[in-house]
This record gives sequence, C-alpha cells and structure tokens, in this order.
Amino acid sequence: MRNLGPEIFILLGLVLAGVGAAVWFLALSPAARNRRKMKERMKSLNKKTLAVDAASETPEMRLRRDAERSSLDKLARRILPNPEILKDQLEATGKNISIGKYLAMHVVFGLAGAGGYLVFLDFPPVIAPLVGVGVGAFIPHWLKKRWINKRQDAFVNALPEALDMIVRGVKSGLPVAETIVVVSEEMQGPIAEEFARVTQDARIGMTLEAALWASALRLETPEFKFFVVVLTVQRETGGNLAETLENLSELVRSRRQMKLKVKAMSSEARASQYILGGLPFAIAGLLLLVSPDYILTLFRTEGGHMILGIGGVMLFMGWLVMGKMVNFEI
Repeated sequence: MRNLGPEIFILLGLVLAGVGAAVWFLALSPAARNRRKMKERMKSLNKKTLAVDAASETPEMRLRRDAERSSLDKLARRILPNPEILKDQLEATGKNISIGKYLAMHVVFGLAGAGGYLVFLDFPPVIAPLVGVGVGAFIPHWLKKRWINKRQDAFVNALPEALDMIVRGVKSGLPVAETIVVVSEEMQGPIAEEFARVTQDARIGMTLEAALWASALRLETPEFKFFVVVLTVQRETGGNLAETLENLSELVRSRRQMKLKVKAMSSEARASQYILGGLPFAIAGLLLLVSPDYILTLFRTEGGHMILGIGGVMLFMGWLVMGKMVNFEI
C-alpha cells in the first residue's frame, strides 16, 4: 500500500475528465448515430405512427416527463449530444436508471478503479487516470448491454405466446388494442411491462401505432418490429390479421430454435474462449498462493510491468477475436 500525497487530487481530477470524455465518445459512437438516423428516417416515412410531436404532446405526457427528470438528469441532458437515445437504452434495461444516475455510475466506478489502483498496487501513479477511465467507461456500459440483452431474450422467448393470445382474441372479435391489454394483464416479465407501457401511452393521447413503434425502437428486437409492421400494414390495407399473426408466431419460434441450435453448435468454441481467457488469471492466483515472491516480481519491476502490459493487451485482443468467432447473428 503506497503513501498518498496531494497528487491524488490531480489524478482523480484527470480520471473525472477522462470518464466524461469516454462517455461523450460513447454517446457519439457509430451505433448511436445509426440508431438516430434510423429513428429520423422512420419518422420521415410516417410521422403519425412513430411519435407524438411537441405541438401535439398532451399536458399529462409533459407532466410525466418532467416528473421523471431530476436535477442531475437535466444537467446530463444538457451535456450529452444524444440524450434521448441513451434514455431509450436505459429504459430497455428494465431498471429504474435515469441518465443522471447512469453518468454517476461512470464517475463512481472510475474513481473506485483509480483509487484502488493507487492504494493497493505499487505501479506508477501516472497510470491511475487511464485505469480509472477504463473502469469507469467500461463497467457501466457493459452492465447496460448485459441488462438489455437479458431483457430482450426474455421478451423474445415470451413473444410467441403473446402472439397466440392476440390471435385468439382477434378471432373471438376483440380489437387489437384490447388484446394488448389482456397480454399485459395475463403475462409476466418484460413482455407484460412493454405491453402495459404501450397501453398507458395509448390512453394518454398516443395512437396505438405510435406507442408500438416507440416500444419497438426501445427494445431493438427484429421480432417485435415484425409484429408492429404487420399491425401497421394491416390497418392501412386490411387482410386476415389472425392468419398473418399466426405465421409470425411460427416465424418467431423458428428463429428462436435456430438461435438455440447455433448456440449449441458453438458451445465448444465458447467453452474454449472462457477457459483460455481465464487460464492466465487462474495460474497467477495459484502462483500467488504457492510462491508470492515469484509472481510479485511482475508487479514490482519495470520489466514486469512491461510484460504485464503486453500480455494484457494480447489477452484482450485474443478474447475479442474469439468472441467474434463464436457469436452469430440470426
């Protein structure tokens, strides 16, 4: 454990600046730009069915929007270039996380990473800002993606059952809006939450198509977009909605089965990725227990620092390459 002097405040200040720059870069990432372009393109195609303009926004919607924003959230919206895109992503996690809380997570993880580096490691202090920026930018972003993917999987797995429920309601003579209400009341999990959100938005002034498109843009799942497109086209052109939704339900089930098959076929390569990626850390832990002086030489000498840096970069690159090899888009 090292003795900390006044330079810690300078280093932590650099960490805060670096985390802010990293968050700004993530907000301007190609994925965010593509999402914004897609949203604008879809709005230009059919403004009536995608969103409610500011001029047509009801007082109830404005009150709910303003009530959800804290002072920290308002400050974050002024700083970030694409706050609405980030807001949709945070809502897609299913967690009660505002933009302000998300930025606070970046700062807390960044300061914790830099502080832990300075306190527990005998490395040059000048690297502390880099460690803090890396930890502060990566961990909240990774948690957000993990929560979104987990919620998307749960939603897609329950979607065929929800479509079957809608088909039965349509065949019995119920309008689509009522069948969506039934799904939100009878089912559980993310699909019930999203359908309840659609129902709530429709009750405060949004059209059903606009509420469904807002949910589709928030979820970013092709299967649900298919469902919204089917409803939109059917309302404009007519046709047998029940038969179309039955075919869509079979399509969603087929896609899910294909994903499970691909996951099973790539399980061996995935296990190799986990084993090869975790083996260096397991060996380092064993050496730390058996012969601490031997392994701690890497942490106490300049040559050891160089070896650790090169090894870490190569391990990270290998992990990314193997991850790309075992992940397939269906």
